[in-house]
Amino acid sequence: MQQNFLKNLPSEMKETVSQLYDTILERSLMRAYKNLDDEKKTMMAKIFNSDDNEEKDNFLHDYLGELESIMMEEAKKITEEIKQRTR
Repeated sequence: MQQNFLKNLPSEMKETVSQLYDTILERSLMRAYKNLDDEKKTMMAKIFNSDDNEEKDNFLHDYLGELESIMMEEAKKITEEIKQRTR
């Protein structure tokens, strides 16, 4: 369903939505990264500098299980930031 929604957006809006998602993901990964111990930080850096998407997915699942909830929190923060700017 999400893919269909994105396909139906005008091209200029698709880019904005994609950039917004990237910002949310970046902020969320940084928050999650800060909560890792040094060993896991080193492991994450190694994995995310590789091209192994399965290994990346496994790491996210095993060590950043709360990433989805962090992403929702970051999305809410960004929404509030946008609302503040438009007032």
